[in-house]
Amino acid sequence: MPQKIQAARLHASLEAWRITEQRLDRTVSSAGALPRTERDALALVLAAEQTDEPMTPSGLATTLGFSSPAVSNLLHRLQDAGLVVCTPDPSDGRRKIVTTTEAGRDACDTVTSAPHVRRFLMDVPADQAAAVSAFLDGLSSVIAQQQTGAPTSAR
Repeated sequence: MPQKIQAARLHASLEAWRITEQRLDRTVSSAGALPRTERDALALVLAAEQTDEPMTPSGLATTLGFSSPAVSNLLHRLQDAGLVVCTPDPSDGRRKIVTTTEAGRDACDTVTSAPHVRRFLMDVPADQAAAVSAFLDGLSSVIAQQQTGAPTSAR
């Protein structure tokens, strides 16, 4: 398939996903759910819990594109709401690990329909999941570089 057509199809798929996700966000927001930033942070912490890479405040700051003080305030709000806990990293006491509480997992599941998404993701063949992850990570990196004004490399 010519690269121009491939790029156009990928772009159309990404736009359809983005619009669907925004529609879900509007529906959830109108239902009185957590603000978007809190939901995003919870989803990132929950996703990290399912990997071997625990979430740290600095990891949240990097991924969300926030300053350390902004993430500190965000984590205080989430802790005050009983949705996350921050504990010292057993392997490096200077570092903190952020984990969800049962209430945080419930809030995340309710907001994002995570059980349905997880079921769908669990059925993706491993080779396809690796390719999709690499694609999305690369796209996120290119977008982040563009936002910061850093030069991007052509693929």
